Amino acid sequence: MELKRNILTVDSHTAGEPTRVVVGGFPPVLGEDMAQKRKYLSDNLDDLRKFLMREPRGHDNMFGSIITEPTHKEASIGVIFMDNGGYLNMCGHGTIGTSKVALEMGLIKKQSPITSFKIDTPAGLVDVNAKVNGEKVEEISFLNVASFVYATDIEVDLDEFLSFNVDICFGGNFFAMVPAKVFGLEINKENIYKFRDLGIKIRDYINKHFEVVHPLLPSINTVDLVEFYEPLKDIEKGYRNIVVFGEDQFDRSPCGTGTSAKLALMYHKNEIGIDESISSMSVLGSLLRGKVRREVEVGGFKGIIPEITGRAFITAYNNLVLEDEDIFEHGIEF
Repeated sequence: MELKRNILTVDSHTAGEPTRVVVGGFPPVLGEDMAQKRKYLSDNLDDLRKFLMREPRGHDNMFGSIITEPTHKEASIGVIFMDNGGYLNMCGHGTIGTSKVALEMGLIKKQSPITSFKIDTPAGLVDVNAKVNGEKVEEISFLNVASFVYATDIEVDLDEFLSFNVDICFGGNFFAMVPAKVFGLEINKENIYKFRDLGIKIRDYINKHFEVVHPLLPSINTVDLVEFYEPLKDIEKGYRNIVVFGEDQFDRSPCGTGTSAKLALMYHKNEIGIDESISSMSVLGSLLRGKVRREVEVGGFKGIIPEITGRAFITAYNNLVLEDEDIFEHGIEF
């Protein structure tokens, strides 16, 4: 058998959301910083993203990351996140999943009871703390990049609804934050695809009619995700969400960067204070914990440093290969 390609990955899930982590067989990713590395991937190696994310090796809701050399000396690894639609600057569930894989594969040495390290992402440096008991990684926390409210009460006018307002928040990526009650819908499995379709329309509308630019990272200039949320009745300072992104994808987890964006919004509204925590629940019932660690200033915006905590589990060790004459070199696109 003649192989044209052989990429090594380790698959994990964080609160139900997959992360396919590339650990070997990938060409060098060039760039002086992680934003340049992301652009290099997009411009020169995007066929490999499609190969890894799409059927027949992936699926519509696959998510992944590529471990690279870091561009900051204090970082242990560099990470670029990807999905079926392209690349993300930061990902919370992906940070937890990638960190779990890096620890289990020996890319970062485990130290009990806490293993601390930094990862380098296009959104900035991320501090990670893994709780380790012997050889077992029990949970992973990370201090996310500075998160803040960019704009409030942005009007959106979709054909099938009266106009409504959304808030735009940054939690590593730009999110449009939308209360589910706007549409008279509860966040549950029965309404997943209604929220998915609404989310894509809202994201596209905002990117067409409203300009966003990160004050310190001008390469981050689009709203990539839409988060619908509602309060939990039985957990104080708890809420359920569903996050829509990529090409009609929805997050199975409560979304780490989305939880960061929600923390920033709650802090902006004086609904939460320093060192206070929230429980963030996905549409499937899985949980992440979020905490406001401190207040910061971000290019003229008042922001926070959020801490996100969750667990990841290894699901597969893969050699993803391309055999000679396979016509689906770039995956299957519908």
